[in-house]
Amino acid sequence: MATIYEVAELAGVSPATVSRVLNGKTVRPPHERSVKAAIAELGYRPSRRARSLRTKQSEMIALIIPDIENPFFTSLARGAEHVTRKAGYSLVLCNTDDSPENEVQYVETVQAEHMPGAIVAATGSGHSFTPLLDEGRPLVAVDRHIEDPRADAVMADNLAGAIEATEWHVRQGRERIACISGQPSVETARERVRGWREVVDRAGGAPDEYLIWSDYHVLGGDSAMRRLLSLPNPPDAVVVANNLMAIGALTALAQLGVSTFDIGVSVCGTLPYVISAPPGVHTVPLPAREIGERAARLLLGRIDGDTEPARTIVLDSDGADVRSREPR
Repeated sequence: MATIYEVAELAGVSPATVSRVLNGKTVRPPHERSVKAAIAELGYRPSRRARSLRTKQSEMIALIIPDIENPFFTSLARGAEHVTRKAGYSLVLCNTDDSPENEVQYVETVQAEHMPGAIVAATGSGHSFTPLLDEGRPLVAVDRHIEDPRADAVMADNLAGAIEATEWHVRQGRERIACISGQPSVETARERVRGWREVVDRAGGAPDEYLIWSDYHVLGGDSAMRRLLSLPNPPDAVVVANNLMAIGALTALAQLGVSTFDIGVSVCGTLPYVISAPPGVHTVPLPAREIGERAARLLLGRIDGDTEPARTIVLDSDGADVRSREPR
């Protein structure tokens, strides 16, 4: 394996100049071109261990998420890993199981391992991450905000997605539209309920029992759908606020012998494990991979010295910017 000294000799510069190029420092353009050409010719790769010792930071970035079994977060992780790996970092997956206690332990791991930053989908308000922000470690929230003005965020447009999912039922002629969402402590759950409520209120409203706060898991969707069907006046359509709950809701319908033509189902997200949505089911895609990629680029920029005010990036279902704002 080539060394920095061999690169310097081939480029006709000092090892210090090579080091400056590797660290993104300013050098004379001819020297920069010579160094980069020598690096390419020799196939030189910087020593990660040496860099870690010099900066006193590891080359690991934490991705802290609530549920690795949810394909949304799996896809998000793929996007983040694609970007961080190209930049020479290893992405460390931390699955909290929606437990604040587990979240605190992972924060302590980030500190103990001297990780330079983290991408996080917080279990709640995000106060667990205050110690990292106090230390100056950059954080990028995904899927839900951290209630700290120092943290960046990359989000899907949850409000617009829920509005689209609900309006689809209205266009189908449905009149009794219910909603199954996650716990109100989770931002995405609140935003999707707000979108549902906006549409049903325009259409004449919905009884309180048509809104069920469940969780973001299959069994939660199953039990919520059964509760809705047991009402004296059950809905003729249901908006389900995430993919796993939708699987549970559809399972309940199938087991009870109810067709999706009788009770329409729309989903915020795409259905996992299926090639296409069944008839009578409408899905509103979430840009999970794009969220991971954008969050990783934003975090790497912070690690490299970006000191602009914290910003929030909101992506539509195709992964394009809907809006960005700073500061929050």
